[in-house]
Amino acid sequence: MDPSVIAPDDQPPVHYVSDGEHAVGSEEVTVGKAGPGEAQGIRHIRNGRSTGADIDADGTITSEIEGPPTPKADRELRTAQRLVEHLNNQCGHWGSVVLTSSDARTEGGIDATALDERGGLPLKIQTTVVERDAWQILSRVGAHASEQQLEAAAETVRQAILDKQHHPKHGIVLALDATDAVATALPRVAEEFGNRHGAWAAGLGYDAIWIVGPPSFVTRLAP
Repeated sequence: MDPSVIAPDDQPPVHYVSDGEHAVGSEEVTVGKAGPGEAQGIRHIRNGRSTGADIDADGTITSEIEGPPTPKADRELRTAQRLVEHLNNQCGHWGSVVLTSSDARTEGGIDATALDERGGLPLKIQTTVVERDAWQILSRVGAHASEQQLEAAAETVRQAILDKQHHPKHGIVLALDATDAVATALPRVAEEFGNRHGAWAAGLGYDAIWIVGPPSFVTRLAP
Protein backbone atom coordinates (compact mmCIF):
# COMPACT_ATOMS: atom_id res chain seq x y z
CA MET A 1 0.00 0.00 0.00
CA ASP A 2 1.52 3.31 -1.08
CA PRO A 3 1.55 5.73 1.90
CA SER A 4 1.57 8.65 -0.54
CA VAL A 5 -2.08 8.06 -1.41
CA ILE A 6 -3.16 8.48 2.21
CA ALA A 7 -3.74 11.98 3.50
CA PRO A 8 -1.86 12.73 6.77
CA ASP A 9 -5.07 12.83 8.80
CA ASP A 10 -6.06 9.45 7.36
CA GLN A 11 -2.87 7.59 8.22
CA PRO A 12 -3.81 4.16 9.60
CA PRO A 13 -3.13 3.55 13.29
CA VAL A 14 -0.30 1.34 14.50
CA HIS A 15 -1.23 -1.02 17.32
CA TYR A 16 1.31 -2.72 19.59
CA VAL A 17 0.03 -5.94 21.10
CA SER A 18 1.35 -9.19 22.55
CA ASP A 19 0.28 -12.81 22.61
CA GLY A 20 -0.99 -12.46 26.16
CA GLU A 21 -0.19 -15.18 28.66
CA HIS A 22 2.06 -17.04 26.22
CA ALA A 23 3.80 -13.93 24.91
CA VAL A 24 6.27 -14.55 22.11
CA GLY A 25 7.47 -10.98 21.75
CA SER A 26 5.98 -7.71 20.61
CA GLU A 27 3.94 -7.51 17.44
CA GLU A 28 3.09 -4.60 15.20
CA VAL A 29 -0.01 -4.47 13.06
CA THR A 30 -0.75 -1.63 10.65
CA VAL A 31 -4.15 -1.42 8.98
CA GLY A 32 -5.14 1.07 6.30
CA LYS A 33 -7.72 1.95 3.68
CA ALA A 34 -7.07 4.45 0.93
CA GLY A 35 -8.57 5.74 -2.29
CA PRO A 36 -11.98 5.22 -3.90
CA GLY A 37 -11.46 1.47 -4.16
CA GLU A 38 -10.72 1.13 -0.44
CA ALA A 39 -7.40 -0.65 -0.87
CA GLN A 40 -6.59 -2.59 2.29
CA GLY A 41 -3.34 -3.71 3.83
CA ILE A 42 -1.90 -5.62 6.77
CA ARG A 43 1.63 -5.39 8.15
CA HIS A 44 2.68 -7.75 10.92
CA ILE A 45 6.06 -8.12 12.64
CA ARG A 46 6.96 -10.70 15.27
CA ASN A 47 10.30 -12.05 16.50
CA GLY A 48 12.25 -11.04 13.41
CA ARG A 49 9.61 -12.32 11.00
CA SER A 50 7.65 -9.82 8.94
CA THR A 51 4.66 -10.39 6.72
CA GLY A 52 2.38 -8.10 4.78
CA ALA A 53 -0.41 -8.08 2.22
CA ASP A 54 -2.24 -5.44 0.19
CA ILE A 55 -5.32 -5.63 -1.98
CA ASP A 56 -6.07 -2.99 -4.58
CA ALA A 57 -9.37 -1.80 -5.98
CA ASP A 58 -9.52 -4.45 -8.73
CA GLY A 59 -8.93 -7.32 -6.29
CA THR A 60 -5.23 -7.98 -6.90
CA ILE A 61 -3.50 -9.15 -3.72
CA THR A 62 0.25 -8.79 -3.29
CA SER A 63 1.94 -10.34 -0.28
CA GLU A 64 5.38 -10.97 1.15
CA ILE A 65 6.92 -12.93 4.02
CA GLU A 66 10.43 -12.59 5.42
CA GLY A 67 11.97 -14.80 8.07
CA PRO A 68 12.18 -18.52 8.89
CA PRO A 69 9.07 -20.72 8.98
CA THR A 70 7.42 -21.19 12.37
CA PRO A 71 7.68 -24.72 13.84
CA LYS A 72 4.43 -26.67 13.52
CA ALA A 73 3.67 -26.97 17.25
CA ASP A 74 4.34 -23.25 17.83
CA ARG A 75 2.11 -22.37 14.89
CA GLU A 76 -0.75 -24.55 16.11
CA LEU A 77 -0.51 -23.19 19.65
CA ARG A 78 -0.43 -19.56 18.51
CA THR A 79 -3.39 -20.03 16.16
CA ALA A 80 -5.49 -21.64 18.88
CA GLN A 81 -4.45 -19.00 21.43
CA ARG A 82 -5.36 -16.16 19.12
CA LEU A 83 -8.78 -17.66 18.43
CA VAL A 84 -9.44 -18.11 22.16
CA GLU A 85 -8.32 -14.54 22.87
CA HIS A 86 -10.73 -13.31 20.20
CA LEU A 87 -13.61 -15.37 21.62
CA ASN A 88 -12.88 -14.15 25.14
CA ASN A 89 -12.89 -10.56 23.89
CA GLN A 90 -16.43 -11.32 22.71
CA CYS A 91 -17.53 -12.36 26.22
CA GLY A 92 -16.24 -15.93 26.07
CA HIS A 93 -15.00 -17.71 29.20
CA TRP A 94 -12.28 -19.99 27.87
CA GLY A 95 -9.17 -20.91 29.81
CA SER A 96 -5.61 -21.48 28.63
CA VAL A 97 -5.01 -23.38 25.40
CA VAL A 98 -3.36 -26.80 25.63
CA LEU A 99 -2.05 -28.79 22.68
CA THR A 100 -3.48 -32.31 22.60
CA SER A 101 -1.72 -35.65 22.63
CA SER A 102 -0.93 -37.51 19.43
CA ASP A 103 -3.77 -39.97 20.15
CA ALA A 104 -6.33 -37.17 20.34
CA ARG A 105 -5.04 -35.77 17.07
CA THR A 106 -5.17 -39.13 15.29
CA GLU A 107 -8.50 -40.35 16.64
CA GLY A 108 -10.40 -37.14 17.26
CA GLY A 109 -8.91 -34.67 14.81
CA ILE A 110 -8.29 -32.23 17.67
CA ASP A 111 -5.07 -30.19 17.83
CA ALA A 112 -5.80 -28.07 20.91
CA THR A 113 -8.38 -27.57 23.64
CA ALA A 114 -9.44 -24.84 26.06
CA LEU A 115 -11.56 -25.46 29.15
CA ASP A 116 -14.83 -23.64 29.67
CA GLU A 117 -14.33 -21.71 32.91
CA ARG A 118 -18.09 -21.93 33.54
CA GLY A 119 -17.93 -25.72 33.65
CA GLY A 120 -19.29 -26.51 30.20
CA LEU A 121 -17.78 -28.63 27.46
CA PRO A 122 -14.23 -27.75 26.40
CA LEU A 123 -13.49 -25.92 23.18
CA LYS A 124 -12.02 -28.40 20.69
CA ILE A 125 -9.86 -26.79 18.03
CA GLN A 126 -8.56 -28.24 14.78
CA THR A 127 -5.95 -26.14 12.97
CA THR A 128 -4.51 -26.05 9.48
CA VAL A 129 -2.45 -23.55 7.51
CA VAL A 130 -3.92 -21.74 4.53
CA GLU A 131 -0.64 -20.88 2.78
CA ARG A 132 1.15 -24.05 1.64
CA ASP A 133 3.64 -22.92 -1.02
CA ALA A 134 5.73 -20.41 0.91
CA TRP A 135 7.28 -22.56 3.63
CA GLN A 136 9.80 -24.56 1.59
CA ILE A 137 10.92 -21.35 -0.10
CA LEU A 138 11.28 -19.60 3.26
CA SER A 139 13.39 -22.43 4.64
CA ARG A 140 15.78 -22.07 1.66
CA VAL A 141 16.00 -18.33 1.00
CA GLY A 142 14.17 -16.66 3.89
CA ALA A 143 11.72 -14.64 1.80
CA HIS A 144 8.67 -15.21 -0.38
CA ALA A 145 6.51 -12.87 -2.47
CA SER A 146 3.35 -13.62 -4.42
CA GLU A 147 0.46 -12.07 -6.30
CA GLN A 148 -3.05 -13.45 -6.74
CA GLN A 149 -6.60 -12.36 -7.46
CA LEU A 150 -9.29 -12.10 -4.81
CA GLU A 151 -11.25 -15.10 -6.10
CA ALA A 152 -8.06 -17.21 -6.08
CA ALA A 153 -7.44 -16.28 -2.43
CA ALA A 154 -10.98 -17.39 -1.55
CA GLU A 155 -10.34 -20.66 -3.37
CA THR A 156 -7.12 -21.13 -1.38
CA VAL A 157 -9.17 -20.89 1.81
CA ARG A 158 -11.62 -23.46 0.45
CA GLN A 159 -8.78 -25.84 -0.41
CA ALA A 160 -7.38 -25.54 3.12
CA ILE A 161 -10.77 -26.60 4.48
CA LEU A 162 -10.96 -29.47 1.97
CA ASP A 163 -7.61 -30.76 3.21
CA LYS A 164 -9.41 -31.59 6.48
CA GLN A 165 -12.38 -33.26 4.79
CA HIS A 166 -11.65 -36.72 6.24
CA HIS A 167 -11.15 -35.47 9.80
CA PRO A 168 -13.93 -35.41 12.45
CA LYS A 169 -16.00 -32.23 12.48
CA HIS A 170 -18.87 -32.55 14.95
CA GLY A 171 -18.24 -30.52 18.10
CA ILE A 172 -15.01 -29.08 16.65
CA VAL A 173 -13.98 -25.56 15.66
CA LEU A 174 -11.70 -25.30 12.61
CA ALA A 175 -9.09 -22.53 12.87
CA LEU A 176 -7.41 -21.65 9.57
CA ASP A 177 -3.94 -20.30 10.29
CA ALA A 178 -3.20 -17.00 8.52
CA THR A 179 -0.94 -15.65 11.27
CA ASP A 180 2.32 -15.77 9.29
CA ALA A 181 0.95 -15.52 5.75
CA VAL A 182 -1.65 -12.79 6.20
CA ALA A 183 -3.11 -12.36 2.70
CA THR A 184 -6.14 -14.54 3.42
CA ALA A 185 -6.79 -12.62 6.65
CA LEU A 186 -7.74 -9.52 4.63
CA PRO A 187 -11.42 -8.68 5.26
CA ARG A 188 -12.28 -8.71 1.56
CA VAL A 189 -11.06 -12.31 1.27
CA ALA A 190 -13.46 -13.40 4.02
CA GLU A 191 -16.26 -11.52 2.27
CA GLU A 192 -15.42 -13.14 -1.08
CA PHE A 193 -15.25 -16.57 0.54
CA GLY A 194 -18.65 -16.05 2.13
CA ASN A 195 -20.21 -15.03 -1.18
CA ARG A 196 -18.74 -17.98 -3.07
CA HIS A 197 -18.45 -20.78 -0.54
CA GLY A 198 -20.24 -19.72 2.65
CA ALA A 199 -23.23 -22.03 2.24
CA TRP A 200 -20.96 -24.97 1.40
CA ALA A 201 -18.75 -24.33 4.45
CA ALA A 202 -21.76 -23.98 6.76
CA GLY A 203 -22.93 -27.45 5.75
CA LEU A 204 -19.70 -29.31 6.54
CA GLY A 205 -20.58 -30.04 10.16
CA TYR A 206 -18.08 -27.93 12.09
CA ASP A 207 -19.30 -25.93 15.06
CA ALA A 208 -17.57 -22.97 13.40
CA ILE A 209 -14.83 -22.16 10.89
CA TRP A 210 -12.56 -19.18 11.55
CA ILE A 211 -9.77 -17.53 9.60
CA VAL A 212 -7.17 -16.56 12.21
CA GLY A 213 -4.75 -13.80 11.24
CA PRO A 214 -2.89 -11.20 13.30
CA PRO A 215 -4.73 -9.52 16.19
CA SER A 216 -7.86 -7.70 14.95
CA PHE A 217 -7.96 -9.98 11.88
CA VAL A 218 -9.87 -13.00 13.18
CA THR A 219 -13.05 -13.61 11.17
CA ARG A 220 -15.76 -16.24 11.37
CA LEU A 221 -16.36 -17.83 7.97
CA ALA A 222 -19.11 -20.32 8.87
CA PRO A 223 -21.70 -21.20 9.96
